[in-house]
Amino acid sequence: MANFPWDIVLWAVLALIVGCAVFFVLGRRIGAQAPEKQEPLSLKQVGGKTAAGPGKPVLTPPPLPNQVGPERKATDYDLPAKESSLGQELQQISGVVAGFSADVFLKKAEEIFTHTVKAFAGADRAALAKYLTPSVLAAFEAALTQRAKLGSRMQLELKQIEKLQIVSAQSVEAAPADEAVDSAVCRLGVKITSWQVSYCEDDKAVLIEGTKALTEFQDVWTFECDSDGTWKVSATAVG
Repeated sequence: MANFPWDIVLWAVLALIVGCAVFFVLGRRIGAQAPEKQEPLSLKQVGGKTAAGPGKPVLTPPPLPNQVGPERKATDYDLPAKESSLGQELQQISGVVAGFSADVFLKKAEEIFTHTVKAFAGADRAALAKYLTPSVLAAFEAALTQRAKLGSRMQLELKQIEKLQIVSAQSVEAAPADEAVDSAVCRLGVKITSWQVSYCEDDKAVLIEGTKALTEFQDVWTFECDSDGTWKVSATAVG
């Protein structure tokens, strides 16, 4: 037994111990253990709810591109105080125009403004004639004629009318029918704040006026009411 290789046996035992240790440590992480079960994503989870019960995360999809950002706000109709001089003038107009009320008028002014700017962009002369007095219509038609000569095209998107504010009010006595030159019975000035994308391009799609960026516009339009109760635009100006 004196020549028995005890050193070889000792090294073999140590190798066996180390091999077992490596198997139990690495084997569990690499191949000796089945992969964890992954639950499939259900339709309820995609919709923002899960039937897995409390404690499970709720999966919600990101918003679509056209849903990003705050919702469009309602138009702000700014009315003067009744005790103010402007408010008293509006009360006098209510005695001249049957059924007049300031808030209903501003909604009508918003409607006329919307139709007018869109009709001007689309060169719809017939529509413009419905909303403009003859003098204002002539100015708009001159601009349309000039645009046609240049071969330019107007692009307009009225994104939002943010605010309408009555800034002036005037009662006008109508002239007799046989001498009628101006049949208006009242005029109201309205400051209109809107957000638009408005620009003109030439026949080669080169930008010649305006900007393709969303822009705030402030205009003051004067609306007049005829004796028959029809409202039209009698003047326009930059606010």
